[in-house]
Formats: sequence, C-alpha cells, structure tokens
Amino acid sequence: MTTTSSRRNTAKSAPLTHRSLVAVVAVVGLVAGCGNGDGDGDAVPRSEIGHVHDLIVDEDALLVATHRGLLRLDDGSYRRIGAEVHDLMAMTRDPSGDIVASGHPDLRLEQYRVGGAPSFLGLARSPDDGQTWEILSLLGEADFHAIVPNETGLLAGDSTGTIWRFDPDGDGQPVGSIPFDINDLAVSPDNAAAVVATSYEGDVAVSDDAGQTWKLQQGAPLITEIEWTIDGVLGATVDGELWAAASPAGPFERVGDVPGEVEALLVSDDRVWAATHGGQIYRQENDSWTPLVRSDD
Repeated sequence: MTTTSSRRNTAKSAPLTHRSLVAVVAVVGLVAGCGNGDGDGDAVPRSEIGHVHDLIVDEDALLVATHRGLLRLDDGSYRRIGAEVHDLMAMTRDPSGDIVASGHPDLRLEQYRVGGAPSFLGLARSPDDGQTWEILSLLGEADFHAIVPNETGLLAGDSTGTIWRFDPDGDGQPVGSIPFDINDLAVSPDNAAAVVATSYEGDVAVSDDAGQTWKLQQGAPLITEIEWTIDGVLGATVDGELWAAASPAGPFERVGDVPGEVEALLVSDDRVWAATHGGQIYRQENDSWTPLVRSDD
C-alpha cells in the first residue's frame, strides 16, 4: 500500500482533483484494452498489475488488491477475479468474512458513474470473494486508502486524512482526522480502541479512543506499512526495512529487510508476506524470503 520516495506524487498520493483525473484516464485505458486479461480467470502479467495495495490469505492462495482490479495469486501466476476491474486502493475482510474495498470504480459500468462526482468507489462489498461487487455507501464521495475490521464493524481512513467508522451494514460516519494522507491502519487485537496509522511519508500516529483523536509518534522509524498482532507491531519502510515493537509507542528494533521496495505487508498466523514494486510478492520463511510470482509472468 505504499509508494517509494521517487513515486510519492503518483495518483495515489496526488491531490484529489488530479487523482480523479488519473483514475478516469486509467479506466479509459482499460476500456481500450478490454478483452486482454480483463475477464474472469484471465492471466495478468506481473508487469501489468501496477501497484499492490493489500493482501488477503485465501487458503493456499493470496487475494491481491491492485490498480488492475482484484487478482488471485496461485501457483506462481496472477489470475483475474470477476469481470469488474476496479482500481482497489484498500481491501480487507469484514467481521462476517465478506471482502470490503475502496478505490476507484470501473467506469465502463454505468452503475458506478455519478455525474459531476469524483471517481471514488466509496465502500464496496463482495460476498463472493470478488466475483461481484455491491456499493455499501459513499459512491462518488470517498476514496479510502486503508480499511481494517474492528469489534463493531470497520475503521477506514480516506484520502483527506479523515477516519470513518462503519457498522456491519456499511453505514458510516467520520469520527476523527489525522493531518496526513493515510496509507495504512491497524487495530490492536487486545484493545479495539487502540489504533495506529501510517502515512506515505513514514509518519506514525496512534489513537487510544478508536480513531477520534491522534498523537504523532516522535522518533519512530519511517514506517509506511504496519501490522498489529498478539506479539506486537511489525512495520515496513518503503526501502524494505522491517521494524518490530511491543506497541506503536516503541521502542522499535530492526528485525530484517524485504528484498525490494515495499507496497503492502501482511501478517497472518505467524506468517509474513510483502508485496514489492514491480509485482513480486515474497513470503518469509525462517530468515529468508521466497518469491511467489514466476519471473516469466
């Protein structure tokens, strides 16, 4: 879910007006290329997926949120899921197990066009692991870059730094704000009121009231991706440094390096995955990293 310092002014972190224009241009490109890797189950070359923004474990495979829609990484290759090609900027599973996501919609489809509004997906849900999508709320109004489940529903951070709280039906309201463009969010597994947020520039902020108020953490590493497990937090910098701490308050300890520029980080059942610039995804095994995407894809 990050960009490198040399790519910080890309569509994901550009001002809203520019981001909307980029999303529209991207969709025009998809229309022109329709039929080439845009059908359900079609192979998508690693070189064409753009940025990776989020990962979900799905049995022995990974679900991958990208600028080219939702993909499945299985047996070394990316395959498209469903026929809708949304630019997915954030993705997670809600407490019921459905996928929820945000970003920019596939404007080839009329139901996602809102006259005069930015091309924002709002909050969308898929009950069938990405085969189909339905809008829960805020189509044309919000572009969430981070979404996490909590004990009552979801927390989400939008491209203006606003924190939203959603109930299980997708009804939401803003509850707080952070003075930066939010890149990632994580909630403590032991205390749903404890939340950490990161920016694209490596700022770290913490909240002890479920996102209503925030305090910047001074002296923390320049973490852009962060996960919070029962063992503490694990964060990654853009350049691939891994840092761990018992809590976001630190102190942080350098615990390794990812072989690439990190765009997304996932910790699940004591396993760690990292997506890097260029479409490669690595799984940590002991003290080494195994690439999961074949080099010829």
